[in-house]
Amino acid sequence: MKRHFKTLLLLLIILPCLAKAQNGNYRDLTILHWNDLHARNQMLKGSKKDSVTGEKTEYIYGGTSNMLGYINKYRDNKSLVLNGGDDYQGTPISTLTRGNSQVELLNLYNLDAFVLGNHEFDYGQFTLDSGLANAKFDFLSANVFLKAMNKTMGKPFTIKEINGVKCGIIGITAPDLLTLTLPNNMTEIRMLDVDSVVSAAIVSLKMERCDMIILLTHIGVDNDKVLAQKFHGDVDVIIGGHSHTPLFKPVIENGVVIAQAGSYSRWLGKLDLVVDTENDTVISHNGVLIETVLDSALYDRAAQAKVDEMLSTISAELQKVIGKLEVDWVRSYSEESNLGQWETDAIRRKLNTDIAFMNGGGLRKDLSKGDITIGDIWEINPFGNTIVTCEVKGSTLKQMMKNNIGNYLKEMKEGGSSDIIVASGIYVEFDSKKAETGSDDFLLNIKVGGKDVEDDMSYSIATNNYVGTQFNKYFGKVSEDFIIRDSNIIDRDLLIEAVEEQKVIDQPLERRIVDVSGK
Repeated sequence: MKRHFKTLLLLLIILPCLAKAQNGNYRDLTILHWNDLHARNQMLKGSKKDSVTGEKTEYIYGGTSNMLGYINKYRDNKSLVLNGGDDYQGTPISTLTRGNSQVELLNLYNLDAFVLGNHEFDYGQFTLDSGLANAKFDFLSANVFLKAMNKTMGKPFTIKEINGVKCGIIGITAPDLLTLTLPNNMTEIRMLDVDSVVSAAIVSLKMERCDMIILLTHIGVDNDKVLAQKFHGDVDVIIGGHSHTPLFKPVIENGVVIAQAGSYSRWLGKLDLVVDTENDTVISHNGVLIETVLDSALYDRAAQAKVDEMLSTISAELQKVIGKLEVDWVRSYSEESNLGQWETDAIRRKLNTDIAFMNGGGLRKDLSKGDITIGDIWEINPFGNTIVTCEVKGSTLKQMMKNNIGNYLKEMKEGGSSDIIVASGIYVEFDSKKAETGSDDFLLNIKVGGKDVEDDMSYSIATNNYVGTQFNKYFGKVSEDFIIRDSNIIDRDLLIEAVEEQKVIDQPLERRIVDVSGK
């Protein structure tokens, strides 16, 4: 019995020591992350509908001050703060300061790392390079090489030690960057092979005895999954951006934890990890998205003051008169409009295409005759859509217009409204009475440039990237496969230039898509 007692006593002494040693290898780490702000520095309005009553409640969220407030709420000595890129482009302050406003505001966050997104390059490679000289954070991109400077645009990787966990963070920018940005902005950029730069960085980080390896990417969730499949033996976590995907729970791909926090600062991602530093392994994880709803006790007042100060400096620029309107610009969701026709005409001229389309719902403000300011164009076109182009055969164009008109008539009958396609360069006649009877020959006449459309002839089309990505919504399924190319020209910038060139605008409403039934 004595022997058993001594053994038990020994175990009672040894086991806590062993447990303590084991627990000493386990370290807590929290990754706070967000992405794709697109210069939405001001707070935004949101709404929620009650699932029971259907009542809609409006609320305020996001912006620099709310995001920083929430980060500060959850940040402690176990936190790693990461940004998934595309902080540039989307509001006047970013465009007018050439992105410098965003670097200044990012400096407030005490960031551990930021990966360069494609929109960081919208003002040119050298503008970005000089702007980032003022950054007080590590900006990463292992695969974007600036030939003129003989260097990558950012560090390939950085190492941060948080709560005893040595974290190696590799930055990856969208590999198709050269097709996502205007060619003139990228004359000195060479894209490096992603697999090669990741492999090389992993070797370096292992030599530095990192406990975990994180990919900080701006390539979209689907591509994150591909990287997880390739590098799951070495990579533990991927924090992403680019696809604007709110992952309310992390995706697990081959054991790799993938997280992304939507866009426009609506959510802060919070990923809690337990890391075994002895075996360089993530033992457990729990990831959530926290909505950055305005809380007067949380939001950062100094940051809000900085944002307000910035906006005050550009108010004069937004009020700058660039042209004169001789007739009211009137938009419409379900009918052709002179505003929509003027914009599609301007887009067709700029891109030198046969046809231009846009959705009536993309126009967000009417404008009475009188002066046209830069701010007016921003308010009419607030989304910052880019212009995309494609080429289709005449037979496909006929299919597209037939599908579009058929869907339009159906939606108007069922709901009384439909997001109309406004057109330039094309004239279409149809008979809605024939369509109602189920007749398949309701498309009567279609001309491009005043000439009948020929089935085998190729026609070039320009539209905004929303319509391009929602092609089936507007034009249905067609038999031809074709490529949609992004010009990376922002519609708003194009239209400001068009007003400045035209100076005096008197745009009558024309009937370009005509129902001959008289309805």
